[in-house]
Amino acid sequence: MMASLIMSAVGTAIGVAGSIQQSQAQAAQMEYQSEIANRNAKLAEQQASAQRMQGYEAMAAERLKTAKLIGQQRAQAGASGVSLDSGSILDVAEDTAATGEMNAINAFNQGIDSGYNSEIQAWNYESQAAGYDSAAGQARSSGLMSAVGQGIGGIADMGSTWAKFSNPAPTGGGKTQYWDRALNAYVDKPVRH
Repeated sequence: MMASLIMSAVGTAIGVAGSIQQSQAQAAQMEYQSEIANRNAKLAEQQASAQRMQGYEAMAAERLKTAKLIGQQRAQAGASGVSLDSGSILDVAEDTAATGEMNAINAFNQGIDSGYNSEIQAWNYESQAAGYDSAAGQARSSGLMSAVGQGIGGIADMGSTWAKFSNPAPTGGGKTQYWDRALNAYVDKPVRH
Protein backbone atom coordinates (compact mmCIF):
# COMPACT_ATOMS: atom_id res chain seq x y z
CA MET A 1 0.00 0.00 0.00
CA MET A 2 2.73 2.47 0.98
CA ALA A 3 4.63 1.87 -2.28
CA SER A 4 1.47 2.59 -4.28
CA LEU A 5 0.88 5.84 -2.36
CA ILE A 6 4.49 6.91 -2.81
CA MET A 7 4.37 6.20 -6.55
CA SER A 8 1.14 8.17 -6.86
CA ALA A 9 2.65 11.10 -4.92
CA VAL A 10 5.82 11.06 -7.03
CA GLY A 11 3.80 10.89 -10.25
CA THR A 12 1.66 13.80 -9.12
CA ALA A 13 4.71 15.87 -8.18
CA ILE A 14 6.37 15.16 -11.52
CA GLY A 15 3.17 16.06 -13.40
CA VAL A 16 2.75 19.32 -11.47
CA ALA A 17 6.40 20.28 -11.96
CA GLY A 18 6.21 19.40 -15.66
CA SER A 19 3.11 21.55 -16.19
CA ILE A 20 4.72 24.50 -14.45
CA GLN A 21 8.00 24.08 -16.31
CA GLN A 22 6.26 23.77 -19.69
CA SER A 23 4.14 26.87 -19.08
CA GLN A 24 7.22 28.81 -17.95
CA ALA A 25 9.07 27.79 -21.13
CA GLN A 26 6.12 28.84 -23.30
CA ALA A 27 5.82 32.15 -21.44
CA ALA A 28 9.56 32.79 -21.81
CA GLN A 29 9.33 32.14 -25.56
CA MET A 30 6.40 34.57 -25.87
CA GLU A 31 8.26 37.21 -23.84
CA TYR A 32 11.29 36.80 -26.10
CA GLN A 33 9.07 37.29 -29.18
CA SER A 34 7.54 40.35 -27.51
CA GLU A 35 10.97 41.81 -26.88
CA ILE A 36 11.94 41.29 -30.53
CA ALA A 37 8.69 42.93 -31.71
CA ASN A 38 9.32 45.90 -29.39
CA ARG A 39 12.86 46.29 -30.74
CA ASN A 40 11.53 46.12 -34.30
CA ALA A 41 8.96 48.79 -33.42
CA LYS A 42 11.71 51.10 -32.14
CA LEU A 43 13.77 50.49 -35.28
CA ALA A 44 10.75 51.23 -37.47
CA GLU A 45 10.12 54.48 -35.55
CA GLN A 46 13.75 55.49 -36.02
CA GLN A 47 13.47 54.64 -39.71
CA ALA A 48 10.31 56.77 -39.97
CA SER A 49 12.15 59.75 -38.47
CA ALA A 50 15.09 59.24 -40.83
CA GLN A 51 12.79 58.98 -43.86
CA ARG A 52 11.00 62.20 -42.94
CA MET A 53 14.36 63.93 -42.54
CA GLN A 54 15.48 62.56 -45.91
CA GLY A 55 12.30 63.96 -47.47
CA TYR A 56 13.02 67.37 -46.00
CA GLU A 57 16.65 67.25 -47.15
CA ALA A 58 15.59 66.14 -50.65
CA MET A 59 13.15 69.07 -50.81
CA ALA A 60 15.91 71.49 -49.81
CA ALA A 61 18.25 69.93 -52.40
CA GLU A 62 15.60 70.28 -55.14
CA ARG A 63 15.09 73.95 -54.26
CA LEU A 64 18.84 74.56 -54.33
CA LYS A 65 19.09 72.76 -57.68
CA THR A 66 16.23 74.90 -59.07
CA ALA A 67 17.82 78.13 -57.84
CA LYS A 68 21.12 77.11 -59.46
CA LEU A 69 19.36 76.31 -62.75
CA ILE A 70 17.54 79.65 -62.75
CA GLY A 71 20.86 81.39 -62.04
CA GLN A 72 22.47 79.62 -65.01
CA GLN A 73 19.55 80.56 -67.27
CA ARG A 74 19.79 84.21 -66.23
CA ALA A 75 23.55 84.22 -66.69
CA GLN A 76 23.23 82.84 -70.24
CA ALA A 77 20.49 85.33 -71.08
CA GLY A 78 22.49 88.24 -69.62
CA ALA A 79 25.57 87.19 -71.60
CA SER A 80 23.56 87.30 -74.80
CA GLY A 81 22.19 90.76 -73.99
CA VAL A 82 18.57 89.76 -73.39
CA SER A 83 16.57 91.64 -70.76
CA LEU A 84 16.29 89.53 -67.60
CA ASP A 85 13.17 91.13 -66.10
CA SER A 86 10.70 90.74 -68.96
CA GLY A 87 9.70 88.62 -71.91
CA SER A 88 10.49 85.01 -72.59
CA ILE A 89 13.46 84.77 -70.18
CA LEU A 90 11.15 85.78 -67.32
CA ASP A 91 8.62 83.12 -68.45
CA VAL A 92 11.37 80.48 -68.59
CA ALA A 93 12.56 81.41 -65.08
CA GLU A 94 9.02 81.23 -63.70
CA ASP A 95 8.40 77.84 -65.36
CA THR A 96 11.70 76.54 -64.03
CA ALA A 97 10.82 77.80 -60.53
CA ALA A 98 7.36 76.19 -60.64
CA THR A 99 8.71 72.87 -61.90
CA GLY A 100 11.49 72.92 -59.30
CA GLU A 101 9.02 73.65 -56.50
CA MET A 102 6.82 70.74 -57.62
CA ASN A 103 9.86 68.46 -57.60
CA ALA A 104 10.78 69.73 -54.11
CA ILE A 105 7.26 69.13 -52.78
CA ASN A 106 7.19 65.64 -54.33
CA ALA A 107 10.53 64.78 -52.71
CA PHE A 108 9.23 66.00 -49.34
CA ASN A 109 5.97 64.07 -49.70
CA GLN A 110 7.85 60.90 -50.58
CA GLY A 111 9.78 61.21 -47.33
CA ILE A 112 6.58 61.84 -45.38
CA ASP A 113 4.85 58.86 -47.03
CA SER A 114 7.80 56.55 -46.39
CA GLY A 115 7.95 57.72 -42.79
CA TYR A 116 4.22 57.13 -42.35
CA ASN A 117 4.53 53.59 -43.75
CA SER A 118 7.37 52.89 -41.32
CA GLU A 119 5.26 54.33 -38.50
CA ILE A 120 2.44 51.93 -39.40
CA GLN A 121 4.97 49.11 -39.35
CA ALA A 122 6.06 50.23 -35.87
CA TRP A 123 2.44 50.15 -34.70
CA ASN A 124 2.07 46.63 -36.10
CA TYR A 125 5.16 45.52 -34.21
CA GLU A 126 3.78 47.08 -31.03
CA SER A 127 0.52 45.16 -31.54
CA GLN A 128 2.50 41.95 -32.03
CA ALA A 129 4.40 42.64 -28.81
CA ALA A 130 1.14 43.14 -26.92
CA GLY A 131 -0.18 39.88 -28.36
CA TYR A 132 2.94 38.01 -27.29
CA ASP A 133 2.71 39.52 -23.80
CA SER A 134 -0.90 38.37 -23.57
CA ALA A 135 0.04 34.88 -24.77
CA ALA A 136 2.80 34.72 -22.14
CA GLY A 137 0.29 35.56 -19.41
CA GLN A 138 -2.14 32.97 -20.74
CA ALA A 139 0.60 30.33 -20.85
CA ARG A 140 1.42 31.00 -17.21
CA SER A 141 -2.24 30.89 -16.18
CA SER A 142 -3.03 27.72 -18.10
CA GLY A 143 0.13 26.06 -16.75
CA LEU A 144 -0.86 26.96 -13.21
CA MET A 145 -4.40 25.68 -13.74
CA SER A 146 -3.06 22.46 -15.26
CA ALA A 147 -0.69 22.01 -12.33
CA VAL A 148 -3.50 22.59 -9.82
CA GLY A 149 -5.70 20.11 -11.71
CA GLN A 150 -2.96 17.50 -11.73
CA GLY A 151 -2.31 18.10 -8.04
CA ILE A 152 -5.97 17.67 -7.14
CA GLY A 153 -6.25 14.59 -9.36
CA GLY A 154 -3.16 13.09 -7.74
CA ILE A 155 -4.47 13.74 -4.24
CA ALA A 156 -7.79 12.14 -5.20
CA ASP A 157 -5.94 9.08 -6.55
CA MET A 158 -3.93 8.80 -3.34
CA GLY A 159 -7.13 9.07 -1.29
CA SER A 160 -8.76 6.38 -3.40
CA THR A 161 -5.73 4.13 -3.00
CA TRP A 162 -5.71 4.74 0.76
CA ALA A 163 -9.42 3.96 1.02
CA LYS A 164 -9.01 0.76 -0.97
CA PHE A 165 -6.34 -0.56 1.36
CA SER A 166 -7.95 0.73 4.57
CA ASN A 167 -11.40 -0.79 3.97
CA PRO A 168 -11.07 -3.96 1.94
CA ALA A 169 -14.24 -5.36 0.34
CA PRO A 170 -15.82 -8.37 2.05
CA THR A 171 -14.61 -11.75 0.82
CA GLY A 172 -16.73 -14.08 -1.16
CA GLY A 173 -17.41 -12.04 -4.26
CA GLY A 174 -18.26 -8.55 -3.10
CA LYS A 175 -21.10 -6.83 -1.27
CA THR A 176 -23.92 -8.25 -3.38
CA GLN A 177 -22.95 -11.85 -2.63
CA TYR A 178 -22.36 -10.96 1.03
CA TRP A 179 -25.90 -9.66 1.39
CA ASP A 180 -27.29 -12.55 -0.63
CA ARG A 181 -25.66 -15.03 1.78
CA ALA A 182 -26.94 -13.12 4.79
CA LEU A 183 -30.45 -13.10 3.35
CA ASN A 184 -30.29 -16.80 2.47
CA ALA A 185 -29.12 -17.63 5.99
CA TYR A 186 -32.09 -15.77 7.37
CA VAL A 187 -34.54 -17.35 4.91
CA ASP A 188 -33.19 -20.85 5.46
CA LYS A 189 -33.76 -20.67 9.21
CA PRO A 190 -36.62 -22.83 10.29
CA VAL A 191 -39.57 -20.97 11.70
CA ARG A 192 -40.36 -21.84 15.30
CA HIS A 193 -43.89 -21.77 16.50
